[in-house]
Amino acid sequence: MANSPMTRTQFSSSLIAGAVAHTMFQTGWFGFGMSLAGLAAAALFGNLIDVLGDAIGSDVLPSLFSSLGVGADILFWVLIAMLIGSLVLVLLAVVVSVWLLRLTEQRKPWAVTWASLGITAVLDIGLFWLYVWLATVVTDSPVAGPVLLTPVFALVGGILLGALVWWAIAHAFRDKSRDGEGDGADGDAAPASPAPVTPAEA
Repeated sequence: MANSPMTRTQFSSSLIAGAVAHTMFQTGWFGFGMSLAGLAAAALFGNLIDVLGDAIGSDVLPSLFSSLGVGADILFWVLIAMLIGSLVLVLLAVVVSVWLLRLTEQRKPWAVTWASLGITAVLDIGLFWLYVWLATVVTDSPVAGPVLLTPVFALVGGILLGALVWWAIAHAFRDKSRDGEGDGADGDAAPASPAPVTPAEA
């Protein structure tokens, strides 16, 4: 059976890169989705307030509409800040992943990073609802359980998923030309077969 050319250090670095980078990416990915949903809800709420103000007259409840308008503006900028922060966190996840893979001279660190992020981005969407469902199953409260336990399940699941996916992709991108060759640092080299002896040398 052919041996993997990945050294123990490269194996460990792929696991660490996946655990750290995916945790950062997952947080940014979820934050990005929630920020977009929040912005859509805020825009819908703002339009609803305008419609109600036009219908009943803004002079009827001026202080209420004024307060709601200020609150909507504050919420809008908070969501914009969350959106930008989420994108920054995603970019940092890419940088951290490539940096950790390059430390141990992993082959094609950029390709490993982008492939791993693409796979986990799709899986995270379905896993998010799995985490919410698990949080509701293990607790009696349908609200407090998901709110408190979903981030915990997401953190643990994100670390495990990231480590597995990054290792698998790094292993797939390994230098296959070295398969079967002994690794001087991690394995014994295969013994060389003796050269045939010719009659003239006998």
